Amino acid sequence: MSRFFYGKLAFSNLKKNARLYLPYMLTAIGVSAMYYIMLAITKDEGIQKMPGSESLQMVLGLGCGVITIFAVIFLFYTNSFLMKRRKKEFGLFNILGMEKRHIGKMMFWETGMIAIVCIIGGAITGIILYKLVVLILLRITGLEVPFGFYISFSAVKSMVICFLCIFAVTLFYNLFQVRKAKPIELLQSSNQGEAEPKTRWLMSLIGILALGVGYAIAIVVEDPIGALLMFFVAVILVMIGTYCLFVAGSVAILKLMRKNKKYFYRTKHFISVSGMIYRMKQNAVGLANICILSTMVLVMIAGTVSLYAGVEDVINKRYPKDITMTGYRNMTDKQIADLNGILEQAVNETGLSIEDKTEYTSLAVTIIKNGENMQIVNINSTMPEGKMVMTEFITLEEYNQITKQQQELKEDEILVYVMRGKEGEQNYHINEKTFHIKEYLKDFDMEGLDTNLVYDIYFIIVKDKTVLSEIDSMQQEVFGEQASNFTHYMYADISGTAQQIQDCTNRVGELIEVYNQGHNEEECMIVRVENREENKEDFLIFCGGFLFLGVFLGFVFLMATVLIIYYKQISEGYEDKTRFAIMQKVGMSPKEVKSSIRSQVLKVFFLPLIMACIHLAMAFPMMNRLILLFGMSNVGLFAICTIITIGVFTVIYGIVYGMTARTYYRIVGES
Repeated sequence: MSRFFYGKLAFSNLKKNARLYLPYMLTAIGVSAMYYIMLAITKDEGIQKMPGSESLQMVLGLGCGVITIFAVIFLFYTNSFLMKRRKKEFGLFNILGMEKRHIGKMMFWETGMIAIVCIIGGAITGIILYKLVVLILLRITGLEVPFGFYISFSAVKSMVICFLCIFAVTLFYNLFQVRKAKPIELLQSSNQGEAEPKTRWLMSLIGILALGVGYAIAIVVEDPIGALLMFFVAVILVMIGTYCLFVAGSVAILKLMRKNKKYFYRTKHFISVSGMIYRMKQNAVGLANICILSTMVLVMIAGTVSLYAGVEDVINKRYPKDITMTGYRNMTDKQIADLNGILEQAVNETGLSIEDKTEYTSLAVTIIKNGENMQIVNINSTMPEGKMVMTEFITLEEYNQITKQQQELKEDEILVYVMRGKEGEQNYHINEKTFHIKEYLKDFDMEGLDTNLVYDIYFIIVKDKTVLSEIDSMQQEVFGEQASNFTHYMYADISGTAQQIQDCTNRVGELIEVYNQGHNEEECMIVRVENREENKEDFLIFCGGFLFLGVFLGFVFLMATVLIIYYKQISEGYEDKTRFAIMQKVGMSPKEVKSSIRSQVLKVFFLPLIMACIHLAMAFPMMNRLILLFGMSNVGLFAICTIITIGVFTVIYGIVYGMTARTYYRIVGES
């Protein structure tokens, strides 16, 4: 026997099964190329030297981990489709005299050939596409494009090792499947699952409950921090519910459709519903996978696109003017006056001028709110009933000065602006002191008001510094050394270009350092100086990195979805081929066959998409709260981005349907 007999046989088998293996290999090449690209970006020294690259590399490093996990699960999963189609062929080899160890050698050659083509193809594709992907990434993030062609040999090495391990695991699994099966079982493997599945009402109930609880968490949890913690719980419950409903619930629904005589006893419905009932046991997991992958694509793209589109909105809220100065540690009136002098000096030295300026001092206190009761409580002590909220107190004098109003208050009266939360109470009982709410403000144009988007925020105006000192004494008594300090905010619009404003900001920082060098520690100013353009650039890089990662991973998941759909259509095509041939022989016209096929394919194909859209709709409130953590509070923009994402994905999904349906028709129509 020729030493290359098994190699030649393996090559012949792959060539004969090109319809099965070509999409698998193309997808493996695509995933390995993307793995290389993502890893190479994180190792690119040119990108590492760019400003803001730390945030970008942190985001992309997360993407590398996701792609690694996904590649293992996905390639192992799609391998099972291939093995199902090949088991009958292996059984035939076994009956004709080929021992299982010989089949194992042939499978070793097949896996080796596939691995070599996929890994080399992935490396070449990744290296070729790397520069294009980097250009897109840098375009999104606004970074400068470095010159030169870059190949990361360490990324190539990591990719080769990773995918060799994956293919090795799939080979061992395939050998184990063939070794433990008897020849007759291999021959009949394509007919498994043909018995009518029983209606599993308990599993259907578990699916409904899991899905219901997951949806409830997504809708009910209001706190963004709580939403972040509960997000993974909701995801796991929705996944469990999806699998249970597709496995058990789909059978129950199909049987109910069969009981509806007006619907069931029509040619196209009779054939499609009957066939789906008998095969739903083996189809359900594939449909659930398509649904979950589709949901992941929609969630990822909608979230990252809306975050990127809302960069300008977020920056304008966080940094309402060109320069923002935040003074900590209870700045005295003298220090505030000196800080104003430093700003004016820096502006004059850089040849600019102050166009507009706003400043105020506030006291931020975390409070447990339960209706009218607002308790300042240490989190280490026993917590009363209620919700944790953030309150900011300022004096009436500063409020009137900022808003150009002439409001008046008594000592026990307050004005309240509820930025996020509930209003309607008549009084606030803050520890032992009661304040009567004179008015809820509807329009409250304060600079920097939207900077805290995690908790509900209540902005409270008190009569004067005496009352404000009483509030401070309350929280000092409770929190001790961990109590909040008064914070002084100063916002200024400066004439000049972005670079001139940056120079002015740098000069302010230098003058503050000089000031502190001439004073003892107690008299030093602790001031954070920022400018809008610099922070916009950093945030754009951060959000652009997330957008790139979302689109990148979304494309990977989309490839997986398409491949699973393709294999489902091929598997069902081969299984339906004999059945439809028999039906045509007993009098069913080709037109009726095609109508029945279309009815069946439509039901199977679009059910995961419909379910994915329902998942996304239920997840929308939680997703909206999660992006609040990034400062994105524009719900309308998020909704528009989500709708557009669904529309684009539906079009792509429809195109995939058309392509795979033709493959199905072609297989069924083969003689």
